[in-house]
Amino acid sequence: MKNFITFISLFVATIVYAQDLKDVSYTSNTDEYAQERCKLDVYNINKSKKLKPAFVWFHGGGITGGDKKFSPQKLPSKKNGFVLICANYRLSPKIKAWEAIDDTAEAVAWVFKNAEKLGVDKTKIFIGGHSAGGYLSGMVGFAPKYLQKHNIKNTDLAGIILLSAQVTKHFRVRKDCGDTTNTYVPQIDELSILGNVQNKIAPLCIVLGDRRLEWKCRVEENFFLEATVRTLNTSPYTEIFELQGTHHGSCADGLTVIATSFIKKVCKMTQQETKK
Repeated sequence: MKNFITFISLFVATIVYAQDLKDVSYTSNTDEYAQERCKLDVYNINKSKKLKPAFVWFHGGGITGGDKKFSPQKLPSKKNGFVLICANYRLSPKIKAWEAIDDTAEAVAWVFKNAEKLGVDKTKIFIGGHSAGGYLSGMVGFAPKYLQKHNIKNTDLAGIILLSAQVTKHFRVRKDCGDTTNTYVPQIDELSILGNVQNKIAPLCIVLGDRRLEWKCRVEENFFLEATVRTLNTSPYTEIFELQGTHHGSCADGLTVIATSFIKKVCKMTQQETKK
């Protein structure tokens, strides 16, 4: 009977470990709104001894809306061999929009700190997001100061995946800075991805919709970003895709295939470099 109880206990523990985690707080901020919004979900916790890559994803919504529950089924998942983390962050006008960058960095830092518990290889943590989420994850990936607060280098990231991200200064950030100029007049400063393009970064993957259907200027500014990164040689690898016939929202439909290929490719490149 004792052995039976021990077996059942181990069985239950295994089930609990294998389950997804929902609404896990990642912040040290005790503010009520931060406690409400700064949470993440973890899908496909790895229970095998072999550590796996992780993909940390941030939703879109103009830094004024959106939720981590948005279409996780469109992201690389269990069948692709990845641990998937989807995170919320605080939203304007309850905060200044640029403060969401700190939330994004803190969520990524949480994954680094808890990698072993999740069965994640700390050298294979990828980050990315759609639209505003792409802006936020891009800022964390390009501007070293955000992860430095958590004793992590931006180059410790395995890769950055931007889905139709605004890479000039985000329009909501501009509004919260008091800017009243036309949002299509680009601004490039320290609160833009392009304003941090001189920094060394991890491998970069950019996915966009069709320029005839996409958000105005979005495709062109991202192609400029990728070309600049290549010219400055600040990333070991870049790739960019313009998905014909898709718009700002539907370009997400092609993300699983592209992101999966990118993650596997980068992991293989890293493995080959390690063997040298």
